[in-house]
Amino acid sequence: MAHIKVIIGSTRPERFGHQPAEWIIELAKEHPESTFELIDLKDVDLPFLDEPKPALYGEYQNDHTKAWAKTIDEADGFIIVSSEYNHTITPALINAIDFLAAEWRYKPVAFVSYGAAAGGARAVEHLRGVAGQLGMYDIDNLPIVNYWTQINEQGKFIATDDQTKAVHAIINNVGFWADELKTSREKLAKS
Repeated sequence: MAHIKVIIGSTRPERFGHQPAEWIIELAKEHPESTFELIDLKDVDLPFLDEPKPALYGEYQNDHTKAWAKTIDEADGFIIVSSEYNHTITPALINAIDFLAAEWRYKPVAFVSYGAAAGGARAVEHLRGVAGQLGMYDIDNLPIVNYWTQINEQGKFIATDDQTKAVHAIINNVGFWADELKTSREKLAKS
């Protein structure tokens, strides 16, 4: 059974990212073939990259890096919820990614992004390049365009039927490929 981590990529105090992340976790309950866990980078609270050696060496010195490495290493795949800051990835998210290397490798990743007219798509363009460099398998992206138009009077995100269908497909695809890649990942890690 694949274990998928849903990562909230923004740490701003009044961020929107927790709403789509919690929505994904709720929809994931309909997919018992995989397990899902919510990871909030605000709770992880990594400092700005402070390891003396590049992540490629895997020689982590700091306890916070070792804990983060364990969190990511135990995952079989990821759904990253990302906003877009100035046409790119949030600083907290790229920092969290850059702390590690091998722990991301050979795992599927999908993105649920949000923002204004582009719905976070430009951040995902950059995330796809980073994911490719790390040897991750980019599965899909759902951009939520002008997300504030989908917030009700109580401040709750209301997804459309098409968005819900898209997230169910993302959940299925990430879970499927996470299971399929487990054996291959073990073989590739040894080579």
